[in-house]
Amino acid sequence: MPKTKVQVTESEVTDRDGNTRETKQYRVTIPKDTAEFFSLKQGDELEWEMGRARNKMEVTIHHNDD
Repeated sequence: MPKTKVQVTESEVTDRDGNTRETKQYRVTIPKDTAEFFSLKQGDELEWEMGRARNKMEVTIHHNDD
């Protein structure tokens, strides 16, 4: 199975009241073969959950059937 790396973007956000806060956004790509196997399309959603083991996760695919 292919591997991907997590990308982290840190930034500072200012709200309407002038308050600032630090944010982190995590991004991971899906390998093309995996996306094609599950027939992923624009608008499909992935639901991420903790797995039973500490270093495992479960991903549920919700197809956006318009």
